[in-house]
Amino acid sequence: MKHLYKILSLIIIAPILSLVFIVGAGSLIEGYNVFSPYIDTEFAENYTPEKFDLIQMDLNEKEVLKILGEPLKKNTWKNETVFYYTLDAFLSRSSDCKYLIRDFAWYRSVIYFNKQGKITRIDKGWSYD
Repeated sequence: MKHLYKILSLIIIAPILSLVFIVGAGSLIEGYNVFSPYIDTEFAENYTPEKFDLIQMDLNEKEVLKILGEPLKKNTWKNETVFYYTLDAFLSRSSDCKYLIRDFAWYRSVIYFNKQGKITRIDKGWSYD
């Protein structure tokens, strides 16, 4: 009888543990990593979150470049130029990941300029995409 209980408990517990593992892993996708918050954020060469906090609306492009250096990416549209100082590392990294779950939340740091080179918007915060 004891063997029957052991077999029944394995039959019941194994699928439950498998389901818990799958649900737990799925909930971490695009989640915030408390142990390494910037694990999925690619930084520009001279960027730090502390330096980005020094950026104020009254600065121009040249002043921003002096503080933060060159951005990772620049886009220019009709009426604005956008500097991306951080990017989603999941999208830019090769397959040599150091962790099993490959996509976490990343820290966004973007500055928008008008045609005159003045800041129109500073966008920073966590992105879960």
